[in-house]
Amino acid sequence: STQRRILDTIRQLCRGYGVAAVYVSHDLAVVSELADEVAVMYAGRIVEAGPAAGLFARPRHPYTQGLLAAVPEPGRDQPLAGIPGQQPPPGRRGPGCAFAARCELVLPQCRQHEPELVTLSGRAEPGHAVRCWRAAAVGAGRVDLPRPRLAEAGQGPAGLLSVRHVSASYRGVPALSGIDLDAPGQGCVAVVGESGSGKTTLARCITGLQQDWTGEVTLRGVLLARAARHRPKQVLKQIQYVFQNPYTSLNPRKTVGQIVAEPVQRFLGLPRGEQADRVAQVLDDVALGGGFLARYPDQLSGGERQRVAIARALAAEPDVLICDEVTSALDVSVQAVIVELLRAAAAQRQLAMIFITHNLALVRSVAQTAVVLRHGQIVETGPAEQILARPASEYTAQLLADAPQLARPGARAEGGRRRLD
Repeated sequence: STQRRILDTIRQLCRGYGVAAVYVSHDLAVVSELADEVAVMYAGRIVEAGPAAGLFARPRHPYTQGLLAAVPEPGRDQPLAGIPGQQPPPGRRGPGCAFAARCELVLPQCRQHEPELVTLSGRAEPGHAVRCWRAAAVGAGRVDLPRPRLAEAGQGPAGLLSVRHVSASYRGVPALSGIDLDAPGQGCVAVVGESGSGKTTLARCITGLQQDWTGEVTLRGVLLARAARHRPKQVLKQIQYVFQNPYTSLNPRKTVGQIVAEPVQRFLGLPRGEQADRVAQVLDDVALGGGFLARYPDQLSGGERQRVAIARALAAEPDVLICDEVTSALDVSVQAVIVELLRAAAAQRQLAMIFITHNLALVRSVAQTAVVLRHGQIVETGPAEQILARPASEYTAQLLADAPQLARPGARAEGGRRRLD
């Protein structure tokens, strides 16, 4: 809802003052609704540009097609598909096309010579420019990759984590009121709601970081102390938190290797040689690798920092993983990779995962059940598929209506993407 109000404000300002807006974003659904012209960048270069209607309906660069295929949609219960690999860092891009290492259509000349940004010919694509040797081979239609349906939740322990009658306040102002929640092992519960609905406060209560709260949180039937400082080391190990802001959650004075090694040293008690192997393994799991061990947080992008934070949490081998808006700083392809990583981790390690998000499109791709919060109260809870397809609450229905959705070819009506002029 907040995002929708911001988009409407931008449109009104542009109409009222007659100015052009430059909107920088990784949210392609928002871009498809807001923009008239789009430029797609990769590794410091514009790889595709043109009118939004033509670019979204007929992407001609493999990177653009990969991004569009990775966009989550509330009505599609399929795993997300990210683009394998990652962008080359500045100074290591070498000759040729920077996307060549990740492209399925790569030719020898792609690795040797960088293509120019060439405007396509033809009346169907006026002003559409592409930087690709194989723009014609990419095709004139958007690709929807075949993807399997999501598997059902695993058979991990039912009620691994239970929350009962949790209420919280800030300086006497209520923030949560009587929250009940169950998170089974090998399954995911999505907690959704607009800003200020109490999502993060609930997460802080579960992890013992919230100061003023009442109620009960149990792990495998054992009642947990309210404050994290009063919980034993084994409980601290079992519940790990990935914070929303990767720019403040990582120690700037420590390298990536030291950051990820900290929970390994504290909780696992492995010999030094095995500690190094564990750190290397978990960095590979989040698609970073050993090349990041000696880097510091200020040498990483926001997405890379968030993957380090996820690696740090997974390194402790927890039973419960709380993810607080962990994809908000990521582009859709990296988001898809992270979501699939988290789903796989929950299934393989029988994790109970609580996935906090305002992105309703992600819910169906990651969670089996959903809890919708408004003003600190639960307004709806149940199977994620049912809530997204047939919401019982008017508030949930409004959240779904306000969520930007990627315009499909042939569906870009004036009412779907309101122009700025």
